[in-house]
Amino acid sequence: MPIIDISFPQGALREQAKQDLPNVLGQIALGYEGLKGSRFAEAFTWVYVNELPQAQVTQVSGTPPKPIYRVRFTTLQTLLDDESKKRLGVDTARAIYQAEGTSWNAREAHNRVWTFFEDVRQGDWIVGDQVNRIEDLKAAAAKELAASSQESVA
Repeated sequence: MPIIDISFPQGALREQAKQDLPNVLGQIALGYEGLKGSRFAEAFTWVYVNELPQAQVTQVSGTPPKPIYRVRFTTLQTLLDDESKKRLGVDTARAIYQAEGTSWNAREAHNRVWTFFEDVRQGDWIVGDQVNRIEDLKAAAAKELAASSQESVA
């Protein structure tokens, strides 16, 4: 259950895309974490959308010709391996292009969408008055999914 921060310049996305993108990115991330479909996990996946004035999102070389995006996923250490992070980064860039209404261009995305991962050591993420532990989170999500599958069978 990640914390997701996305930063971009004003005007880069339409209002509907700004509303939809947090859920899209959250669902993609939950899929890689093995928690997709869990309402419990969704409630603990927070997304911070940082739309900044255009002059505050720039490059040293000057104003970028197209919007640039920075995305940060904060997760518990070991929840995602290197391959999952790579695929999540590519899927994130593709989702942003789709939100923009822009055709996918891997070469161009190399300098437009950067995704960073912050792995928090277990014990260093406190939620309220409890330590956020992978085993506890997965157990709670599995219990919820099992209960919902039993309800749909009944």
